[in-house]
Amino acid sequence: MERYSKTHKSKWQSQYSEEFKLKVCNEYINGNDGIRFLEKKHGLGNSRLTTWLKLYGLGIRKTIYLPLDIMTAKKKPVGNSNEALSLKLLRKQFEDALLEKELYRRMVEVAERELHIDIKKKSGTK
Repeated sequence: MERYSKTHKSKWQSQYSEEFKLKVCNEYINGNDGIRFLEKKHGLGNSRLTTWLKLYGLGIRKTIYLPLDIMTAKKKPVGNSNEALSLKLLRKQFEDALLEKELYRRMVEVAERELHIDIKKKSGTK
C-alpha cells in the first residue's frame, strides 16, 4: 500500500492515497485509539484525520456521559429526602444525648469514689 501519491513537488503539500486514508479512518473507527494518537502514529498533521472522517461521513466517536440525575437516583433513599435527612439528624442527636448522659453518670461515679462525697440526690431530701 502506498502512503503518499505525490502530485506536488513541495515537501509541505503531500496528498495521501485513498487507500491510506480509509485504512487510518477504519483504524480509528474500529479501534480504541484517539484521533491525536493516530495522527502522531502515522505522521499526519493536526486535524487531518478529523477532516477525512468528515469527508467520508464516518463521524467522530462521542464520549458517553451519564446524566447526573441517573447517578444520583441510585443514591436517594425511598421517600422524601427532607424527611430522611431530618430523621437521620434526629437519630444522631439522640445518640449524642445518650453518650452525654453516660459521660455525666461516669463523672459522678468517679467523683463520689475519689472525693468520698455523695453527689447523687437522695430521695426525700429538701
